[in-house]
Amino acid sequence: MGEKNVRPERMFPGRTDPWFIAVMAIVAGGLSVRCVACFAGSGPSSPWGWLALLPVPAFVALAALPIRSNRVELYGDRLVVVYAGTRSSIPYARVRGVSRTRTLWAGTANSLDRVYIEAPQDGDAIVSVTDNDALVAELERRCGLGPGA
Repeated sequence: MGEKNVRPERMFPGRTDPWFIAVMAIVAGGLSVRCVACFAGSGPSSPWGWLALLPVPAFVALAALPIRSNRVELYGDRLVVVYAGTRSSIPYARVRGVSRTRTLWAGTANSLDRVYIEAPQDGDAIVSVTDNDALVAELERRCGLGPGA
């Protein structure tokens, strides 16, 4: 499972809605403004004042990470959810159901138009990709869950 040079058979890029980008920008921007305010309050001549600016690039990077690192990869025997620098693997044999949802439950989905992957042994997954219908159809086929299964 941890093979580095194995390429996925199919990859579905993650979907990110404008509201999610706005929320991430507001949070990162607000935290960054607070850091700049601390810097301005201590004065640029203070050596400790510069430390207040150190978290600003980290806030920006952390806000961009879920947007840039967001996809579902399909391999011969498993699916891998890549989100914000993490990788969660679920073998097809352990998937019990796949369905579209618009739930508000938190998950690795930057959109409210989501796909729920039921896999109790490995932890259920909630994802959102650019083509949710194609992901559902592909997972149903690979997991043997479709109407003909």
